[in-house]
Amino acid sequence: MAENIDKLLAIFFSILIFAQAYCIRSVVGTWIFPACLFSIAWFVFTFFPLVVLFNVPIEPLSVLFIALCVFSFSLSALPFNWAKAFENNKRKDDGDSAKFNSGFICKLFWFSSVSAIVFTVISVISNGFYLYSMIFDILDTSGKYAAMRGQGELDYGNWGRASIIFTYTTAVLGGLIFYGEKKRVRKFIFIFMAFAPSLFVMLTQSAKLILFLSIAFFYGSIFVRKIYSNKLKLVNGAFFARLIGYGLLLFPLVAISFLSRGTSDSDDATGIFHKVSNSFFSYVFGHLYAFSDWFSHYLGARTELNYSDSFFSYGNYTFQSIFDLFGSQKIFPAGVYEEYFSYQEMFTTNIYTIFRGLIYDFGSVGTLLFMFLLGLVIHAFFYRLLSSRNSWVSCVVFIISIVCFQASFIISLFMARYMYLLCVVLFLFLAANDFIWKRYQVKK
Repeated sequence: MAENIDKLLAIFFSILIFAQAYCIRSVVGTWIFPACLFSIAWFVFTFFPLVVLFNVPIEPLSVLFIALCVFSFSLSALPFNWAKAFENNKRKDDGDSAKFNSGFICKLFWFSSVSAIVFTVISVISNGFYLYSMIFDILDTSGKYAAMRGQGELDYGNWGRASIIFTYTTAVLGGLIFYGEKKRVRKFIFIFMAFAPSLFVMLTQSAKLILFLSIAFFYGSIFVRKIYSNKLKLVNGAFFARLIGYGLLLFPLVAISFLSRGTSDSDDATGIFHKVSNSFFSYVFGHLYAFSDWFSHYLGARTELNYSDSFFSYGNYTFQSIFDLFGSQKIFPAGVYEEYFSYQEMFTTNIYTIFRGLIYDFGSVGTLLFMFLLGLVIHAFFYRLLSSRNSWVSCVVFIISIVCFQASFIISLFMARYMYLLCVVLFLFLAANDFIWKRYQVKK
């Protein structure tokens, strides 16, 4: 009975996250707003794990803490005059939006897509695999690759970083040109090629996260197009039909990637289904329960695991790549955290959300302050995006922020060095496109 009360209380806190998102939407007039999008993300990341796995116990205070972090982020939007910003945005015309469908952007898209796949092949080969096995023995290759990644034996090198950067760049450029395309066949080609590099990585390396983040990059760039077109509706009725259709197409590929982690000859249909469902629950729902158990440990309550803590890391868990640049001696295991939280045979995960690292870095009160300051920066750039016709830094920050929102149920993306390089690449591409577009317009 007590566990049911805890679960219902946690669900109530999750609903509060959506309620404050709805209030913000009512004030600003659109869901395409940083505070709304971050709130929606964490409503989804908390509500569905709580409801679908209702019988799994939860510490409700962990969900309350997440809700407070989301509220703190949203409060940072208060200092800005959003009515003026959205009014300024209405001054953007068709020409401002059309530049994202320029010939230069299209050429960059095709170049980036092909380059991503080529760099991925080179990176995999440099780690001792063969092109033949990548094509004709995908399950074995991806399974071995995942095992090497889990043991920290992979050498990503410059080829690996280039592969990731161009994979995500392809998704961004694909979203920009997909939104403005009218012909269905060309739209299908664009969306297929936008995700071809990430699908290739997922199948050959058993890396689902890259596809997951590519979807966020894709929709982040679509939101930029919607802002420039002053069409600020988040989704329409056809979106859910397309979502179901694309989901049905992707499910077999994701299932193959799950199975690459290992099946035996004795596995029957029931065994395979159990492996896929266990992997699905681990990736989609496990994060909240893992964080809940660790948060119980943080509060001094009873937990399932004994945790090895690393408090007062002053930003290492959030900005690892920057600390490494300045000679940090802190060593992270391959999965950031060594503990694997599991519940019966339902799921197993070492994903503890961005909030465990933030508490290590800044403490609980410091985390709330960090979320407010982060929101202040993101909302300031969003204000600039609405008010300006060519603030490419703001475009990049907005797209990256969408991806960070989506990845926050896993970890801070800015632990990875490639995120900073990606920001530079996207800015250079957008700025170069604007320069070429303006020269073209003058010649006309």
